[in-house]
Amino acid sequence: MIKKTLLLAISVFLTGCFSFVPKERWDEQFVIGDEKSSDKVLILPLTGVILNQEQRSAFSSASAVTPEKVNQLLQLAEKDKKIKAIILAIDSPGGGVTASDIIYRAIKEFKQKHPDKPIIALLHDTAASGGYYIAMACDYIIAHPTTITGSIGVISLFIILEDLMGKIGVQPVVVKSGKAKDIGSPLRKMTPEEVQFIQNIIDEMYNNFVEVVYQGRKNVLSKEEIKTLADGRILTGREAEKTKLVDSTGYITDAYKNVLEMAKLKSAKVFKYQYKKGGLFEGAFMGTPYSLELAYISEFVLRTNSSQFMYLWMPSLGTIPATKE
Repeated sequence: MIKKTLLLAISVFLTGCFSFVPKERWDEQFVIGDEKSSDKVLILPLTGVILNQEQRSAFSSASAVTPEKVNQLLQLAEKDKKIKAIILAIDSPGGGVTASDIIYRAIKEFKQKHPDKPIIALLHDTAASGGYYIAMACDYIIAHPTTITGSIGVISLFIILEDLMGKIGVQPVVVKSGKAKDIGSPLRKMTPEEVQFIQNIIDEMYNNFVEVVYQGRKNVLSKEEIKTLADGRILTGREAEKTKLVDSTGYITDAYKNVLEMAKLKSAKVFKYQYKKGGLFEGAFMGTPYSLELAYISEFVLRTNSSQFMYLWMPSLGTIPATKE
């Protein structure tokens, strides 16, 4: 009985630590605006590759944008009644299809529960693919003039090692229940039929992306206009404004002015949460600024399964074909 009680207590403690970080573990770091104002605007930074969970390795300390992190910060924002609006500061090349969609849905659900609290997206260096996907949940989108955005589409990378293994004398033996059970295996080339299987999945995910963009931009763009732009191309912030993929270009001061107008405030304290140093799980939440190349390598090469479906801008790897006939 004592052992069961102890195990239950430990379980409850660990669950609480990992599922939600209490507000007292966070400091409010002032950014801009009226520091003495009772009304607040939260900057919610989304910096890094979008993943379902952190991907740490000996080669990279890159941070990730995860649904867990976003939900934790949204919970904090929900508990603070003084927060009147949110600025979503996005600096991400995108990432996992599912993780991007979960974060997008979380922001949409927050808006539904708090329709009086506007959410503005402020795009920084990169807000491409999944990063742009998440921005579609916002009420207004501002890009820096030099932001790289767009890259609307889906990609999946398959590395084929069959020829290399033959050269070094390695012969794999695969026992499977059906001919397509090992589809995407690096041990052999894919058949044209298997490539089509993958293409069908890519097409479905692509259509979902286009629909999300349409729902976010239907007041200014038709679905056909979006499809014209949804060929994977990247654009600068200025180009995105011209093509109406974003509402305007500007800086944090412009986001502040917009959010005041949308929230009908005279002034506000714009701040972001800073995790207190020395906390038990400090490293698990803060991370470090990401490096695109290291993030790509750690995500695709160090994973045991390299075949991921991604809303991701991949300039280094995007030209590698799935098969070579």
